[in-house]
Amino acid sequence: MDTKVRLREFLQALLAEYGEGPDFEDDDSLVLSGLLDSQAVLRIVVFLEDEFGLDLAAHGFDQNEFDSLTGIMGIIGRE
Repeated sequence: MDTKVRLREFLQALLAEYGEGPDFEDDDSLVLSGLLDSQAVLRIVVFLEDEFGLDLAAHGFDQNEFDSLTGIMGIIGRE
């Protein structure tokens, strides 16, 4: 499955857990807008590490990079 598709599906499921609808654009704010919280960001980090083998603890990260699908794809591409 395509990386972006898999990530979108994960974010849609996460949004559903927070009572939000599944539709969002690639650049829509997910965290700063209040749709997701810092706990959700931690879940995204764990997902990225498990699903794509990233080691974000070794490189650190800025929570703002997790604000949109585009930002998260940038993290994946960089690691």
